[in-house]
Amino acid sequence: MDESVLIASARAGRLVDCAEESGPGQVEADALRRICRDEAATVDPRGLSLRNAVITGDPDLSGLRVPFPLSFDDCRFDAPLSVTGADLQALAITGSDLPGLLANGVRIRRDLDLSASRITGAQPSNASTTRRAAVWLCESDIGGRVLCVDTTIDAGVERAIQADRMHVGGTVRFIHDFHARGEIRLLGAHIAGSLDLTGARLEQPTGLALDIADAVIGGSVHVIGSRTGRRPVVHGRIDAGTARISGRLMLRDLELTVAESVTDDPYWGRFRPRTALNAPRLHVDGQVSLEGACVIVGGVDLSFSDLGDVLVEPGCRLRAAGRTALDLTRAELRASLTLEPGVRVEGSLVMAGAHTSGDLRLVGTTWRDPADERTIAAQRARVDGNVDIGEADTEGGQLRFRGAAVGGTFNAAGARFEHAAGETLTLVQATVGGSVRLRDGFTSHGYVVFSQATIQGRLDLRAGRFACPGPSLNNSAGHAIEARSANVRSGMYLGWASVTPSVDFTGATTTVLNDDPHTWPEHFAISGFTYERFGLTDHKSTWDWQQRCAWLERQTVFDIGPYEQVAKVLRRHGHASEAEYVLIVQRNRADKVPPPRPPGPGRAAVRWLLQAVSRRFGYGYRPWRALWLLVGLFLLVLVTVNVPPLRDSLRASDEQGDVYATTGILVTTTDARAAGDTGFADRASAGVRPDGCGDGQVRCFDAFFFAADTVVPLVSLEQRATWYADFRAPWGQFMDIWLDIATIIGWVLSSVFVLSFTRFVRNK
Repeated sequence: MDESVLIASARAGRLVDCAEESGPGQVEADALRRICRDEAATVDPRGLSLRNAVITGDPDLSGLRVPFPLSFDDCRFDAPLSVTGADLQALAITGSDLPGLLANGVRIRRDLDLSASRITGAQPSNASTTRRAAVWLCESDIGGRVLCVDTTIDAGVERAIQADRMHVGGTVRFIHDFHARGEIRLLGAHIAGSLDLTGARLEQPTGLALDIADAVIGGSVHVIGSRTGRRPVVHGRIDAGTARISGRLMLRDLELTVAESVTDDPYWGRFRPRTALNAPRLHVDGQVSLEGACVIVGGVDLSFSDLGDVLVEPGCRLRAAGRTALDLTRAELRASLTLEPGVRVEGSLVMAGAHTSGDLRLVGTTWRDPADERTIAAQRARVDGNVDIGEADTEGGQLRFRGAAVGGTFNAAGARFEHAAGETLTLVQATVGGSVRLRDGFTSHGYVVFSQATIQGRLDLRAGRFACPGPSLNNSAGHAIEARSANVRSGMYLGWASVTPSVDFTGATTTVLNDDPHTWPEHFAISGFTYERFGLTDHKSTWDWQQRCAWLERQTVFDIGPYEQVAKVLRRHGHASEAEYVLIVQRNRADKVPPPRPPGPGRAAVRWLLQAVSRRFGYGYRPWRALWLLVGLFLLVLVTVNVPPLRDSLRASDEQGDVYATTGILVTTTDARAAGDTGFADRASAGVRPDGCGDGQVRCFDAFFFAADTVVPLVSLEQRATWYADFRAPWGQFMDIWLDIATIIGWVLSSVFVLSFTRFVRNK
């Protein structure tokens, strides 16, 4: 086409349509440069517009200041267009074939429009020493928008667009039938508006497909389906590390996949391998959402990020089998993290040290193939609101909340946790401001750990099912529930549907124990388990001391502490006699425990005797038994001393050596000498005098007080010390032995009664 025609059309501001019957007309690239350079002052403000032209030669507009718009529609360029360092009013290349665009450092005051164009090939540039790109926009400044509507860019294994540190005053749109083969790199770009990838298709399977690391985006990032039903597809990774997005990050109906094997890249380090969305330290003021039928094959890394909230809608799939599916390590969420019912995750959720100002909602989600057997790794995480995992279904890993702080309720009602190799749920050293609810169909096939946890609300396990298949490395006893040293301040509701094979509540503390003793497993450990009262349930056995004793009999290792705890609760709530029965059963059970070392015959006999005595008197809790035996012994001694032949064997002596019988003096010192000092006095050798006390020389015999002094030797009545049995009198030896035996038995019985009564009064 003649250059004068172009100049005339430019001056008139008319569209130049180069179409002819024989085909599109040719325009020399040098003519374009001369018009932009020499005729700029005469060109109409509407600019130079070409259609159906073939641009021959090397279209080089580098460094030019073009004060009018340039528009190329349905044109074909034989060589890449270069506007490097140029100052343009606007540039539109629509529906055209372009070998490449070199626009590093360009300044475009209005829009850059590449819609419907086909850009093929990759061009070198001094902006990179190692890579090529089809479109170069590094350090460019675009005052309006960047439009790539229905654009196709094919750079092969090279970069489709490289726009490092680009500044855009409006929105960047890669939308509708936009298709890029090769990486789109917007590293450190500043975009005042939004980044829109509606319906876009990006392909770079062995590397990065979209790189917006360090970018600052004033609006939102949309990777969503178009109105025509075209879903966005990204084959390759997306990197948004340290980017700042003032609006939302919305991924809707996105298909994002990353290759299992990737090429080496020294700039990626540990984040690169098989991470589909790599965005550590991302800052999003609004919401990060995965909506519609999103499928992300590979991990999503949002570690150390600052986000408004995170939402994953039903129908979304996160597929990173054996790896981390969603990484929120040390992330800060100003609202909630929500995975809605129906979301399926293959891989793990990692949020160690993360802080969520709202709730953690995982209701009705499905989890499979976790990394390192950890479905959720939330060690030392902080959730200011509630944690809701109700109706969730996990398999092959544990939910680890070790040292976590939950401000509200931890709910897993109706959930199913499967991890036969170890823990299913861990709340070790966690703090929960509300209740922990593992109820209403909750099922755990593995073991649940609450050790050293502090729960301000309730521990509610009603209608839950807990089963541990066997011992493991961290659970050698095979406990289905382990709550060692847990502190539950509003009560434990342990009405589980089933629990096998055992549970461990050693050292746990609570206020209310609401349970049914019959539903506890065959073996359990509750040493040091303390509570203030039993709950008011429909089970009559809750306060039944016999049922409680049968419950305590099933301890894995016998310990007296749990018996004392039950007795303490019963006594505190007005069941003193039941408490004593429990303590009696406790001591009886303790007697059956063999000593650490087998005792010798003597010690064994003494031990057996002490145990027999203790059992007879209820281990001190039945003092009245000793009292009645003491009364019986007293009556027996009283009867004995009232039988004449036995009573006549009793003697007393005064200071002068006179001997008295119960009926009077028998022998004086003179009578003894007259009798030939036989040593025995009777009524035949000395007349019985009517005064049996020798006119007060000895204490008068009183059968009642003599029997009392014999049977109750704790207080002396001077009867047993005064009167004794004479061995040489008939029945004297029998009487002496019998009285000594009665004294010993009476001392034992009276001591038992006094000590038992003292304890009884103190407990009252």
